Amino acid sequence: MPDDKIQREIEDILNRLDEFVPEESAASRMRRRSSGVAMAIVRALLAPLAAISIRQVMLTALILIVVGFLGMRIHPIYGRWLLVGGIILFLTAFAISFVHRGSPPAVEKRWRGQPLELREPPLAERIRDWLKSLRRPRY
Repeated sequence: MPDDKIQREIEDILNRLDEFVPEESAASRMRRRSSGVAMAIVRALLAPLAAISIRQVMLTALILIVVGFLGMRIHPIYGRWLLVGGIILFLTAFAISFVHRGSPPAVEKRWRGQPLELREPPLAERIRDWLKSLRRPRY
């Protein structure tokens, strides 16, 4: 008896659920699909750019500056534009390198639940520890 009651209640809930879920319109389906396609295109275009490091951008900027400086002797207008573009690119990459250092937070490495410190202590701390070890009596 209790199983019949539970079965009827489950069927009733499922019937109400079928009535509750609205049918998705054709416009919303197309919008969802087109946004997925647009995001795939954007990802495909930006993926190669994501692999470029700040060092590579700075090196490219320095090459542009040198080529622009040397190119001013051959063709002053193009050389000047290359020089200005290289300087702007270098300064932008330099500024981004400072901003980029603060973000993403480093993941703390742990071993058996304890934080693992892989960096060497600073010189001042090593000297202080050495001086403390000299003061301790040796047995």
